[in-house]
Amino acid sequence: MNASPFDRHGIEHLSASSLNVWAAQPALWIMERLLGRRTPAGITAARGKAVEHGVHLGLSNPRLSIEECIDGAEREFIRQTALSADPRREEERKKLAGWVRGALAELRQYGTPDGYQEKIEVRLDDVAVPLVGYIDWRFSDHGLIVDLKTTERFPSQIGDAHGRQGAVYASAHGYFGMRFAYAKPAPGKTDPRQVTVYEMSGDDLRRHLAALRAIALSLGRFLAVSNDPRELAGLIVPDFDSFWWSEPAARAAGRDVFGF
Repeated sequence: MNASPFDRHGIEHLSASSLNVWAAQPALWIMERLLGRRTPAGITAARGKAVEHGVHLGLSNPRLSIEECIDGAEREFIRQTALSADPRREEERKKLAGWVRGALAELRQYGTPDGYQEKIEVRLDDVAVPLVGYIDWRFSDHGLIVDLKTTERFPSQIGDAHGRQGAVYASAHGYFGMRFAYAKPAPGKTDPRQVTVYEMSGDDLRRHLAALRAIALSLGRFLAVSNDPRELAGLIVPDFDSFWWSEPAARAAGRDVFGF
């Protein structure tokens, strides 16, 4: 039996995040996934991981003080950004307390989660490799999966990229609901909320799973063109003005790979 295009390129699994990159910036996907030119996580990704860490401390131990949770988030942020030269580093660090405080006020209402960063796997029709992901929190008493996102302003709805992630998490948990909690570092002048929560509908889940399947099949067809990653890279042109290339290390690697 002939190997699939994914097998020929050594790709054992996909994820919603990797398919989101392929859909938005295929050049970045090729650089990182096929050519191995991965760049360090940016400052906003480090912020998100640090806030999640501090919030989990408070969810897993309800007796822990907010200050202890904030301290844990700051330590994690310092660890994540130890080699970062991003000028926004100190500004982001100062806002961690607000994100942690607001998110905990919302999420402690759910009780203690019985799952955190658990690996899940989903199969899509006609896609040769599974989709793998890691949930934020599972609250089985409420039948919910909850994912935390840090932001500076609330979105009006769950965007497609997040929706695709949520569809994978929810489909791996049967009839569980899927919620996204969007946290800001401080209340607004006219809106006192620091967190807004959206829940995905059944129609949302089906729509996003269908999109993921279509994106994965598109990627498979592209990979089938050649077994040579550099030949595939030569078929794509990066858009360095996109925010996906906003990190200096990513742009430098991209210019090296694509030659301009």
